[in-house]
Amino acid sequence: MKTRQLTIQCEGGLHLRVAAQIVKQMRHRQSTVHLRCEGCPRANACSVFELLKLGATKGTPLEIVAEGPDEDAVLLALAEVFDAGSGI
Repeated sequence: MKTRQLTIQCEGGLHLRVAAQIVKQMRHRQSTVHLRCEGCPRANACSVFELLKLGATKGTPLEIVAEGPDEDAVLLALAEVFDAGSGI
């Protein structure tokens, strides 16, 4: 299991299009991935609904937890989504 700390940079926070990008990254992955923020239950990275329930706004620190054979690739792919300002 590996973890990575990231911060939401998108002005709109973790909204529908950002959540969809995360789910898209997970489609062909073998690892189990969850996102967590302080005071929130963990969210399955394969579920747009669970990601939206986090209610993460700009500046919210997130922890990504990946477990599985491609966990390094998953963490890198999701970091790219967030490092690019979520591409939005």
